[in-house]
Amino acid sequence: MVLRVDHLGYSYSPGQFAIRELEFEVGRGEVFGLLGRNGAGKTTTVRVLTTLLAPTEGTAYLFGKELGKCGRAERARLGVVLQAESLDFVSVERNLTLYAFLWGVPREVAKSRAEEMLALFELEAVRQRKPWGLSGGERRRFQVARELMHEMELLFLDEPTVGLDALTRKRILDYLARRARQGLSIVFTTHILQEADQLCHRIGVLQNGRLRAHGPPAEIKRKYRGARTVEAEFERELVGGESAELLELLTREGEGFSPVAVDPNAFVFQAQNAEDLVASISRWAHGRGLTLERISVREATLEEAFVHLVSEEAVSEPPARTELA
Repeated sequence: MVLRVDHLGYSYSPGQFAIRELEFEVGRGEVFGLLGRNGAGKTTTVRVLTTLLAPTEGTAYLFGKELGKCGRAERARLGVVLQAESLDFVSVERNLTLYAFLWGVPREVAKSRAEEMLALFELEAVRQRKPWGLSGGERRRFQVARELMHEMELLFLDEPTVGLDALTRKRILDYLARRARQGLSIVFTTHILQEADQLCHRIGVLQNGRLRAHGPPAEIKRKYRGARTVEAEFERELVGGESAELLELLTREGEGFSPVAVDPNAFVFQAQNAEDLVASISRWAHGRGLTLERISVREATLEEAFVHLVSEEAVSEPPARTELA
């Protein structure tokens, strides 16, 4: 196990906890995502786990060693990209090679890797510029590229793709997924839920400094997906009172039923028991000699599950850690 977090907590002042009772593990080659609203405790968690802040309760273990006893040897096995910028006064290209040198990367390897990072992060055109003179998106790409110049076993990424366009984000995520398959462990925070769904093997949802849910994205979506969207299209237009009759049936049998659109030959609605209502529509149509041209259920996204999980109704409940299989 690369990282184990055991009842970890941090308070900025007595009784005022930014995070509390965190428990999770990260294995070799695993990508673990930390999701949460602003102020949920994601950045604080990363700062504690990278030894920048000392925990005020509980502990964690980096490579099997207790966090408070970790020193330079353990930190050398980490990579960290925080939201705060750290910019130097040498060129982008020189910055990359110097950073690699500081971590003991051989010169030829550093040179080759710098070219790879410049191409991957689309920094070739600005390689001779100073980092502080780059645009916001360029600075962020440079910051991530620089950290990837050295070998590491565990990489912490705090909002690494903020401010980047969709194509660049995809290239970076594909690269990180490839590195994970090669054995790199990653702890990843993001506001872009699609990224977490694409990249992470498991996620933890932070709410008010506590892990509210913890498990694979598919399990989070299944457990907290809420209503799903159903589209039913018939071979002909519904006539007479058929629309009203079907709407009454769905309203009666639906859980969390909410119509989205009712056209002459189609129904679009949301419901928590989507599969049950699909069966009900099929039976109803068969009983009236109607043919269903198409019926589909759109699965909930991680974003929809996340919104449902941290909705005001969920916030009103006492914070609790829910472990998913």
